[in-house]
Amino acid sequence: MLWTVLPLTLVLIGVAFTGVYSHEQAMRDLVQERDRSLAQVSASQVRELLRQRLSALAVLAVEQPFHHNQRAEQRALLAEAGDMAGLFAGDVVLLDENGNPPDTSTGRPAWLQEDDLVEALARTVMTGQDAAVSPLSAGGLFVVGVPVRDEAGVVNGLLAGPVALSDLGLEALLSQVQVGEHGVVYLTDADGRILAHSRSAQARDSLAGHTGLDAALQSEDAGVTLCRAPDGEQMTLAYAPVGLAGWQVLIEQPWNEVVGPVLRYSQFMPLVAALAVVVSVLTLYYGVRAIARPLQSLGRQAERVAWGDFEATAAPVGGVEEIEDLRRTLDQMARRIQRYQRGMHDYIAAITQGQEEERKRLARELHDDTAQALVALNQQVEMAQKILGTDPEGAAERLAEVRGMLAEILESVRRFSRDLRPIYLEDLGFLPALEMLTREADQEENLSVRLTVAGAARRLPPDLELAAYRIVQEALNNVVQHAQASQAWVTVSFAAENLVLSVGDDGQGFESPDLPDALARRGHFGLMGIQERAFLYGGQMSIRSAPGDGTEVTVHIPYSVPD
Repeated sequence: MLWTVLPLTLVLIGVAFTGVYSHEQAMRDLVQERDRSLAQVSASQVRELLRQRLSALAVLAVEQPFHHNQRAEQRALLAEAGDMAGLFAGDVVLLDENGNPPDTSTGRPAWLQEDDLVEALARTVMTGQDAAVSPLSAGGLFVVGVPVRDEAGVVNGLLAGPVALSDLGLEALLSQVQVGEHGVVYLTDADGRILAHSRSAQARDSLAGHTGLDAALQSEDAGVTLCRAPDGEQMTLAYAPVGLAGWQVLIEQPWNEVVGPVLRYSQFMPLVAALAVVVSVLTLYYGVRAIARPLQSLGRQAERVAWGDFEATAAPVGGVEEIEDLRRTLDQMARRIQRYQRGMHDYIAAITQGQEEERKRLARELHDDTAQALVALNQQVEMAQKILGTDPEGAAERLAEVRGMLAEILESVRRFSRDLRPIYLEDLGFLPALEMLTREADQEENLSVRLTVAGAARRLPPDLELAAYRIVQEALNNVVQHAQASQAWVTVSFAAENLVLSVGDDGQGFESPDLPDALARRGHFGLMGIQERAFLYGGQMSIRSAPGDGTEVTVHIPYSVPD
C-alpha cells in the first residue's frame, strides 16, 4: 500500500498545489539564464570597444619605445597620430611615471587638467598592469592608458588618450538587446551610476535603493538574482562585469512579465486539489480490493506450501492479472517440487533396492564361487599332503592345480574389489582409471569405445575424481545395458574453470525430458544419479537424445567444490 497508493497520492496533491510554483520556477530559471547570457554578451561588446582604444595605444607604444633623449621625435610621432582615426576624443599624450608630460612648455591638453583622473591612471599602470581605464569625469570623459617601456623593458611612462562616453555608441549597442517589452539594459560604473541604458521608456534615472545592486557591483562573475526595485516591484536582475574601470552591465526585467500568463490558471487550484483527493480515495479502494487482499491471500497460500500442502496454491486469489499470474507460477513451482520429491523417493528406493541386490549378488558370488573354490582348494591340499610321501609326482600335480585355483580365486577377489572401489583411481590417477574403464567396456560384444582427452590434464581432489569416475562409469553402464549401440565415446575436457565429461553413443536413443523431475518418472535412475552427483559438486548435466539418433550426456563440474 505504501509503495502504490501513498506515492501516487503525494504526487497528485503535489501537482495540484505546486504546479504554478514549479512552472514559475522553471520560467524563472529559463529567463534568468537568458538574461545572464545577454548580459555577458553585452559586457563583452562594451569591453571590446574599450580594448580597441587600448590596442591602438599598445601598438603605438611598442612601435615607438619611450626614450628620454628622443622626446622631440616622440612629440612629432604623437602629433602625427592625432586622434587615432577617431578612437579618441583628443590628442594621445606621452606621460611620465607621475602622469605629467615630459615637456610642459608646449602646454597641456584640456583633458589633462583633471589631475585626479590622470594620477590614478598613472598609478595603475606603474603597478605593472598592461592597461588601465580612469573613472568617468563629470563631463562624460575618461582616459585609457598603456605602459611604455625602455630598451631594458622597464616601465618609465605611459601612453594615454581621452575617450568620450558619447562616442562609444553605447545606447545603440544596448538597445539591440531584446529582453521583453519592459526590460531595460544598463551600463553602470563601479559606484552604480548609470552610464548608458537601452533607450527604453521604462529606464530609471537612478538604481539607488535597488536590493540587488550591491551584490551585482561586488561580483566578479556574471550572475542573476531575483530582487526588488526601488518602487517595490519584483525584478530579475542579471549582471556581468565589463572587466575594465569597474563597469557592469545590468539587465532588469519585471517578474510579472514572465509569470503573468500562468497566474490566471491559479483559480483552478481548488478543482485540481479536489480531483487529487478523489483519485487518491479511488486508488486506495482499488489497491485494497485488487492488490493488498489478493497478495495477503497469496502469502498465506505460500506459507501452507512451505509446510507441505502443495494443493494450497490451486485456488485463485483474485485481484489484478499480474497477481493471478504470480499465483499460477507459484502453483506450477509447487507441482514441480512435489513431482521432484516423488522422483527423489523413487530414486532413493531404487538406489536402496540396487544396493540390496548388489549385496545379494556379492554374497551369492562369494558363497557359490569363492567359498566353493576355497573348499575345493582345501581338499586338494589335503589330498596332496596324503600322497606326498608315497607319490611325490601326484602331489606335485595336485599342488599345480592348487596354484591355478589360487589364481582364479585371486582374480575373483580383485573383480569384487574393483566393483566396490576402483583401485586404479587411487594407484594410477583419474585418466588411467578411465582408460581401464573404457577398455573393459570395449571388451563387450559388438561395442567399440573410444576415449579422448582435451586440454592440459591435472590432478583433482580425490572426492572430485571419484565423483567424475562414477559419472562416466554410470553413463557407460547405461550404454552397455540400454543403448544397443555399436560405438561409444568418452570425452574428458580440462577447461579453464570446469571439468567437462561427455559420454555419447550411436544407439537407439530416447525422448529427452524437458524437466529434471521427469527422469525419475520415466525410470532413468542412472541419469538421475549422474545429475545428483553433478549437483553435489556445483555442476550441471545436459542430455541430447532423440529416438534413433543416439544419446550424449554432458556434465560440467567446476574445479572448486562449493561449500
